[in-house]
Amino acid sequence: MLPISAHGTTFPGRRDVNQDDVLHCYPGPDSFFFAVADGMGGVAGGQIASKTALSTAEEYLEERFEHSVEVADLKDILSEMYDRAQKAIREVTEEDPSLEGMGTTLTCVLGHQDHFVVGNLGDSRVYYLNGEVIEQITEDHSYLQEFKNKAGNDNLDPKFVAQYGHIINKTLDGSGDEPDFFPRDNPAFRLDGHDGFLLCSDGLIVDKLKEQEQLFKSYMLGTPDLQTAAESLVSLAYYSGSTDNISVVLAEAGSLQRELGRVRTYPFPPKQQEHA
Repeated sequence: MLPISAHGTTFPGRRDVNQDDVLHCYPGPDSFFFAVADGMGGVAGGQIASKTALSTAEEYLEERFEHSVEVADLKDILSEMYDRAQKAIREVTEEDPSLEGMGTTLTCVLGHQDHFVVGNLGDSRVYYLNGEVIEQITEDHSYLQEFKNKAGNDNLDPKFVAQYGHIINKTLDGSGDEPDFFPRDNPAFRLDGHDGFLLCSDGLIVDKLKEQEQLFKSYMLGTPDLQTAAESLVSLAYYSGSTDNISVVLAEAGSLQRELGRVRTYPFPPKQQEHA
């Protein structure tokens, strides 16, 4: 299996509490797991939901990878992981009714033996860099994305985006919402050398009308390492006006083919002089 390295960063931004959480771990031999969760449902509820989802995921994957795993199993493993996370959140709200309504997004990449699959519930995202080509793998479970699909174009009124851009229509909240798995028509993607991943909460997406792929690619390839890229992107989102918690996980298989000096890097954490 190709060597895999990762770095995750999460930052409260202009909010008093960080309801995001990130995870990168290696649950078994020749395996890896990266995830971002963006909690919602009140200050306490959002924090609890995101942490519950990721701790449940990590615990289950470590348990499952103690047994034999094949590439063809990866989507089934993710499906069971999401089911367990839904159940865990449901149990928390049953024990404490004041947390009713809490939930979280959960977007993730699960890899094994140079193959990987992607799971998504909510509007956090996974971007995949394959050589020089970067694309968004996931599709947001959001009112905005649903409207785009129905309208058949991306030419949306900025006022409409500002009003509805934060509304999501699927969450990990203890209900029966089903995640998407990618690739849709094959068991898994093949992982090549010089590949990279960027997972993020929507706090990193400052302008929902603008494509983000090339910006993300420029930082993944134009900085010396994953930590510098992740922290610079978080700081850039903050200085560009993000009003949400901001989280990112970056990963690479082998080593990315970097061209240093292509972007301006930013110190982390950013100065919070604008924090209310």
